Amino acid sequence: MKNVLLHCAMKKEALQIAEKLGLLKVSENLYHLDNISLLISGIGKQKTAIEVVKYLENNNLPDLIINIGYAGSSNQQIGTWVSINKSYNLEWEIPGEEKYSMDVGNQDLVVIPELKSLPCYSAESFVTQTSIKDDVIFDMELHSLAIICDMYNIKLASLKKVSDNLNIKDYYKNIDMKSVMELESSVEYIKKLVL
Repeated sequence: MKNVLLHCAMKKEALQIAEKLGLLKVSENLYHLDNISLLISGIGKQKTAIEVVKYLENNNLPDLIINIGYAGSSNQQIGTWVSINKSYNLEWEIPGEEKYSMDVGNQDLVVIPELKSLPCYSAESFVTQTSIKDDVIFDMELHSLAIICDMYNIKLASLKKVSDNLNIKDYYKNIDMKSVMELESSVEYIKKLVL
């Protein structure tokens, strides 16, 4: 049986999943049952990196980390699930040398075949405009996880629920829409990744 670490940035994301999976509260930001733990890191690449590394240094390394949460999209229908296939750092750019990609964090992610697979660009703040023309996803945490998974040789999957199409007003309007903000439906995908 795989040892799995689920990761969510926000408590409102994590509690839905913890309850559906029957995970037990270990501490304010950690839930666990059998071979599955769920860590709440806080929003952003830095908080994610700090909290995930602290977890890894104090626990058995998981076979798989699954990042789950809300994300913006350039083109996907709001309320749909997307399986992320690559992770990039939106702000990373050395003119003439590198753009979006570093020497770590570039592995292919584990995907759910029946979901649309798209790349995700992690940003330091909410993305409301972009010069990227492709169909992509934007979040604020995933690239930190990709770097850490490369460093520790851990497989990574990411399931993103589209909350907006690069419009912060729509994000806050959609907060009250159960069909958009529910994450319990991720459990069926989690089970496919874990089994």
